[in-house]
Amino acid sequence: MININPFLCTDGYKVSHHLMYPKGTTLVYSNFTPRSGKHSNVEGSNGVISFGQQMIMMQIQEMFDKNFFRWNVQPSGKRTRVSKFKKEVCDEIKREYSMYLGCDYDVSHIEALWDLGFLPIEVKALPEGTFVPYGVPVLTIKNTLPEFYWLTNFLETLISNLLWMPMTAATTAFDYKKTLIDAARKTDKDNIGFVDFEGHNFAMRGMSGLDSTMYAGLGHATSFLGDDGLPTIYGARKYYGEAGAVVHSVNATEHSVMCAGTKGDEIGTFRYLMNTFPKGILSVVSDTWDLWKVITEYLLELKEEILSRDGKLVIRPD
Repeated sequence: MININPFLCTDGYKVSHHLMYPKGTTLVYSNFTPRSGKHSNVEGSNGVISFGQQMIMMQIQEMFDKNFFRWNVQPSGKRTRVSKFKKEVCDEIKREYSMYLGCDYDVSHIEALWDLGFLPIEVKALPEGTFVPYGVPVLTIKNTLPEFYWLTNFLETLISNLLWMPMTAATTAFDYKKTLIDAARKTDKDNIGFVDFEGHNFAMRGMSGLDSTMYAGLGHATSFLGDDGLPTIYGARKYYGEAGAVVHSVNATEHSVMCAGTKGDEIGTFRYLMNTFPKGILSVVSDTWDLWKVITEYLLELKEEILSRDGKLVIRPD
């Protein structure tokens, strides 16, 4: 996550709402509610998987502690702050908001929050991994100190920004897994457990950044065990305390490996790979040159070597 003053992490229209609430307002209680599935990839989607709340609230706290309150945590665990940072961060907000709105913006309410040193909010969430029908809140938030009534909905944009992807990814994975299980029951009911790996995640190269990779990967991992995006493991360790195996993959080639072995000796590349990885699953991309030649010629010649290997050889068209 980028190092940015969290008061620059919201919609611009939020920054003057503290002046718009009725005089005497002391409590704002809000919720995060998925409203419908009309844009779902799966027809008939009727709910979401509650997921990501713990992670994104930890990230919001980290963001404020590091980039606004400026807490320094010593190896002993002692937390300290330097008073000059108050002027630094609050002057930045005053300067940017004033230019943005074309006025002399008063940051006294933000200075009061810096003096407090923490976010006075209470968040409640439904258990993560739970299926929740549309229209049911998955998260509620309220302020715990009356003078910071404005903070509740100031955080709304940031919460929505961070929570949308992990929850949507978890819901999409859940819906796809149901489809795969239904197909497995009709075609191979004795091996339904293999579905856990059929929805393998290769999305990292198409994501908008490492945070997105982690959000989508963790959401996907609520339903599937296969993932080639290693940031998923980092997120599971940091935000969910997972110590054991989180997701899995196998030894697998890519086109650069097969190209390096040359077109004229692709069968030699197969032999080299099987000798290098004599055990376990080995996945070989096989359409770099000619998939049909691999299937109709090379595999026949390699048949005994493949069958004598201690593991599965996967022939993979990309």
